[in-house]
Amino acid sequence: MNHIMTCTTEELALLVSLCGEPGIAKGIAEAAIGEKSPQEWEAIMEVTVHQLILKQLWDTEKDQRGENPLSEPMQEFIQSYIQSEWMLRCSNAFGQNTLMLHQVDDSTWLAHIVDRDIIHEFSYMDKTEIPKLIKEYYSFAPVEMNEVKAFQLTDEAFDLLSDPHQIEKVKSLSDFTAEEESYFNEFVQDIEAHNWTLNNISFFNVPNVEEAPLLHNIVFFLPSTTGIWSVEYTDDPIKPVFVQLIGSAQWEELLDGVGTVATSV
Repeated sequence: MNHIMTCTTEELALLVSLCGEPGIAKGIAEAAIGEKSPQEWEAIMEVTVHQLILKQLWDTEKDQRGENPLSEPMQEFIQSYIQSEWMLRCSNAFGQNTLMLHQVDDSTWLAHIVDRDIIHEFSYMDKTEIPKLIKEYYSFAPVEMNEVKAFQLTDEAFDLLSDPHQIEKVKSLSDFTAEEESYFNEFVQDIEAHNWTLNNISFFNVPNVEEAPLLHNIVFFLPSTTGIWSVEYTDDPIKPVFVQLIGSAQWEELLDGVGTVATSV
């Protein structure tokens, strides 16, 4: 990986605005610090300019001549970020950061780690590094599986899982065998231990900067003391949601699949 820069949300918003996308810049800033009055934004951006000068990212001489104060390489980098058409988003519900991977070209992707909606770290990487980076990002303890534990859910039942008061309704909708119900109970215990939240890796197409991203694929998962629960959609017309407890080998296979899907576009 080739580190490019680390910046604050305000700095990133200003860099994006300087590259001709004030609307995207406003969205980046407001997502982190909320709506502000024009006077407040002006004050924030004034301080941010000083930070960019300190980091030697702002050329004051070019600015005084009325030119874009950013270097050509920096402008090219920002354009590759905002114009990327494909993105992998790796959520971390149990931490305070998110990993996003943006396609730059056929072989190059941009790794973007957002820490607490405050700090943004960017690095270029080769597409073959994607599975390894995601595995390192989550850092699950190695575990081997000696028993297959799996069950299926309807869409409706899966949607209800975020509400602890709906567990009995999920069971009534699912028609589990005794064995499947025991696995489901284990799954529920793990969800409860993680505040009724699942992690996910989602794959988006971004047609252009004016349109909302289109979800192409999503995999949910949850770490457990006995493995990793994976949740994937299948073609089953009745119970499309397949839940399985997997070990380290299966987890690596899942990430290899994610990488294959992402880099085949």
